Amino acid sequence: MKKIFIAPLLLCSVLALSAMRSTIGETQKMFEQARVKKEKEVPIAKKGKLLFKDDFNNGMVYSKEYQQVADGWRVRANHAKWKQENNSVKSIFESGHMPVLTYEGNFKDAIIELEFRFFAQEGKWSACRISATNPQLNPRAYAASVWANANNTGRALGMVLEHDEWKPGVITTVMNKPANFEPGKWYTLRLELMGDVVRATCNGVTVIGTHEKFGIPKNSISLGVGTSPHELRKFRVYEALKK
Repeated sequence: MKKIFIAPLLLCSVLALSAMRSTIGETQKMFEQARVKKEKEVPIAKKGKLLFKDDFNNGMVYSKEYQQVADGWRVRANHAKWKQENNSVKSIFESGHMPVLTYEGNFKDAIIELEFRFFAQEGKWSACRISATNPQLNPRAYAASVWANANNTGRALGMVLEHDEWKPGVITTVMNKPANFEPGKWYTLRLELMGDVVRATCNGVTVIGTHEKFGIPKNSISLGVGTSPHELRKFRVYEALKK
């Protein structure tokens, strides 16, 4: 009689073990999905005082020299040309370095927001980058940078969070995730700086991570775009408060 029931018992045990593993796997999958959802939905900081805003409607004629744009803030066309038009600023690339508009103003923990769109042009690439740094404390580097990268082959595509030490330094990619960006569509790029943790979001994709240079006091924000035509609007810098 014992020999008759051994096979069914073993089969039942195998089926039970398989079901248990399946349940554990499904539970782990659910926890991972919940973690990813939380990462996307929950900022690391909340907005405090508005430190600076630029709606690109003040008639500024940009030059290589810094010009005051608000109390405690100034701006210059670091690379290429820029022109205000219809409450936005447009990049005008001819040759050389990618267009960069640089602001100076003191801040540390901050939430930076910017809306951008681009227009595809043959032979030129498209991306929007926000970089925060302090040239005195971290010379020749962007302490924290985020790219919303449509097709720049110099970086990974999608959302890229990095610490960028300029050549001959090394670029440290902290996190990269796939993301799609379409020509002619407005996107909001948000960068949250809280201590040595940085979180960035755009088009439903989030990158987050830490680096020893992320937390330094900052006095410079560079807005960079690709070589194809780009427009920027609604630039905001808020004090970042703990959640």
